[in-house]
Amino acid sequence: MSEEDLWIRDLVTTYGAVLVFVSSVIFYFSWRWPKLRGAILRAHLQGFETECAELMTPYKKQLFKDLDEITSKDEILRSLGRIRILEIGVKMGDNIRYYPNEAHLICVDWNRKLSEYLVSDKKSWQFGKVVLERLIIGDGTSLKDVTSGCVDVVVTCRSLCSTSSLPQTLREIRRILARGGKYYFLEHVPDNKDAIVRWLQTILSKTRIWPFLFGDCRLDVNPIDAIEKSGFKDVTWKRIVLDGCVSHNVHFALSRHHVIGTAVR
Repeated sequence: MSEEDLWIRDLVTTYGAVLVFVSSVIFYFSWRWPKLRGAILRAHLQGFETECAELMTPYKKQLFKDLDEITSKDEILRSLGRIRILEIGVKMGDNIRYYPNEAHLICVDWNRKLSEYLVSDKKSWQFGKVVLERLIIGDGTSLKDVTSGCVDVVVTCRSLCSTSSLPQTLREIRRILARGGKYYFLEHVPDNKDAIVRWLQTILSKTRIWPFLFGDCRLDVNPIDAIEKSGFKDVTWKRIVLDGCVSHNVHFALSRHHVIGTAVR
């Protein structure tokens, strides 16, 4: 065998081994990635989103303070002194503490095991104050199983950023709300236009890096214009900036700015 043949053999052997190794790594991570991505999202929800929920406590108390004054348009629920609430993006159930006792709750979330978590998990005692009517798997763009005008209250909290179609989600919210029903929202929005953070929010969203890792969340979404153009009346809102200590400072810096408000059907 000539020196040239030996050189070619060594080259093929070396690069062949590298190719096999790289292919094996790619195959392994492709196989494991869905579980890894799920683990990243769970850690995000149980960690950072839970911390954010605590920082938002005073704002949520103010936002939901009049829930007890709402009278259901459903004759049966009204006779029982209860209301029906639909929440899009329930996550870890942090908002349930603010809902009236015995309120009927329809949960909309991608987590298929959410009902088990709310009913049978070791923390389920925290959610026993409400009646869980049903769980709808999705992001709010299709609520076809919910009858038009049957819901008294709709809630979204850091959820509109993840819907596949913001206009369609808002149309569905308006459709299912009873006449005079109320929509409560608390959503993170982009930073000021001249801020470096705004540039990062745009880049991470446009490249799909952030949505891919964190449940389709887009950091560059501001829902206010869409809410105001969706046919609601008495739309009121204000901008707030969260402040406090969290364990994920980068996440916090990218989603501190929020809009909080209500709209009436």
